[in-house]
Amino acid sequence: MNNNLNYSILLLAIIMIILSILSIQYLSLDKNNTNKLLNSDETESVIRTLMPIISIFGFFIGCYFVSLIVENSHSSLDTYSGIIYLLLIAVLLLYMNATSLNSDLIREYIKGKKFSSLGVLIVIGIGSILFGFIDNFGMKLGTEALDDIFLQGFLTPFSRDTRFMEHKDNIAKNLKIMNKWASNDWAKVINHTLRFKDEISKNKKMKDLINAINSFDCGKLDIPKDILKSASVTNDYVDNIRSQYVVIDGSKSMMGNTFSNFCAALLAAGILNLFVYLTAFDEGFTGDETIDDSFFVKNRNVIAPVIEAIGIVIGCLIPVFLNIAMKRNNFNNNTRYAWVIILMVAIFMGIMMYLGSNTIQVMTNDDKRNGLKKTLNELRERYDINSRNETDAELDEKVKQFISKI
Repeated sequence: MNNNLNYSILLLAIIMIILSILSIQYLSLDKNNTNKLLNSDETESVIRTLMPIISIFGFFIGCYFVSLIVENSHSSLDTYSGIIYLLLIAVLLLYMNATSLNSDLIREYIKGKKFSSLGVLIVIGIGSILFGFIDNFGMKLGTEALDDIFLQGFLTPFSRDTRFMEHKDNIAKNLKIMNKWASNDWAKVINHTLRFKDEISKNKKMKDLINAINSFDCGKLDIPKDILKSASVTNDYVDNIRSQYVVIDGSKSMMGNTFSNFCAALLAAGILNLFVYLTAFDEGFTGDETIDDSFFVKNRNVIAPVIEAIGIVIGCLIPVFLNIAMKRNNFNNNTRYAWVIILMVAIFMGIMMYLGSNTIQVMTNDDKRNGLKKTLNELRERYDINSRNETDAELDEKVKQFISKI
């Protein structure tokens, strides 16, 4: 598949995300930002379910095709397309947070609705899967696309040898050459070099070794002429470049992780609001004892870290399987197995999001009364309003009377 087709599908995925985000407010609220679907449960259910699912799966489709573009990179645009894509989605979600899913509109979407225990699981579990995916996917794109930038960024302030300051430009050039060695099929060159070490010493023809070196497609280090005048200085110069590269190369994954965490933080904030819209879960009381006092909801502070940990692990593994799935090989079943796992996770997420949306219920009058009482009692405890404190005694009595009259 050529990159022109990949770009076309990527563009369609971005348009899908944009339209689904814009549709949330347009289809749910009238011109006065008042919920126009309160008396249309079937229509509201369809909109509430489909829009987030379309935007989430549009994001995953875009991730796959932008990975293909980066994998078959032929230009700088191809190389940096993954980073550009993630930052673009982050901007779109930030825009969504400021418009379609800002706090006032979120309240309008979910008012009078009560979430289910499953809705809590969706926000915590599926949200952490997405965070884990973005974290690992962003690290892969960031590390690969920003290799040389990371190299130069560390070279200038942290990786200098005072003996060779006048050759800093040449050292920078050689670090790029060495970085290309690491990203190409160095194993083949080393293997053939070891295979023919005896022949090399006898200076005989070595066809396999030459083929391996040619396919390696990397140049040798460029050593300045004044350095080459002395064998010992040349050795020190090469050792300096190698030691600098080892330090920098060891830091690249951490730099890539920094980029991925930046993207994950931006994207996760927007995705969280999308799930609040989907499930109506906003940490408040529903007033329904079967929900508020259920094991999962009541103990979510204990259970949530475990679910988040499992979700992040699953999310982090998706880019791994995606990377395997992209390596087409007719003699290797791993590709097929990887696609099966990805498909299973996608189906699971789709089913959970559908169920989380369709288990939302309208609050009864009793639910509202009970929820309000629980909220006021929680605030009373939070503000430490109690009769034991003389200054609070009168206020405590008024609050209790108010709650009892509800």
